[in-house]
Amino acid sequence: MSINTFLLIVVAFAIFYIAQSKVNTLVLNYGSARNIAKTRIHYVSWVLRSALVLILALVVSLISDLGFNDFGVFLSSVFAVIGVALFAQWSILSNVTASIIVFFFFPYRVGNQVKILDGDNSVEGRLEEITLFHVILLAENGSKLTFPNAMVFQKAVVIGEHQPTRAVDSKPKAQGYEEEVSGE
Repeated sequence: MSINTFLLIVVAFAIFYIAQSKVNTLVLNYGSARNIAKTRIHYVSWVLRSALVLILALVVSLISDLGFNDFGVFLSSVFAVIGVALFAQWSILSNVTASIIVFFFFPYRVGNQVKILDGDNSVEGRLEEITLFHVILLAENGSKLTFPNAMVFQKAVVIGEHQPTRAVDSKPKAQGYEEEVSGE
């Protein structure tokens, strides 16, 4: 390995480190501004860091004189996986991809009352959590419903009121209210 190759690899790692730092800062700031749960912020950061690692692996393999045929096979495999992630309806990768899109671009948040319109299979409830693979809803009867992120991405979603996600005292005390105590 020549010194030029070594220096290019060092530069690639430096760019990777800077890009990773910028992506993490972007996701944390965006998540904090929208009051998104820390676990969801962690999911999104992890997926984006993984994508950066794949890009770094591609760049380093190009710099280090990997054979063109080997690189072509590797590159076509990566594009096949990305194609499945972006276009397959039920794959795990499509749910991860949809989770990233939901994180940055969808208008509903944890605590919203939502109805996911899917013909006779529509579901409704309060949005409890958006995980890497599913949206979890709490129905009025107390049951938990899960819906794949890829399906939420493809279906119409009706958004209702935002409700607090933590238990809050539901009986506000009126001013001047005194509790009567029976003495006898």
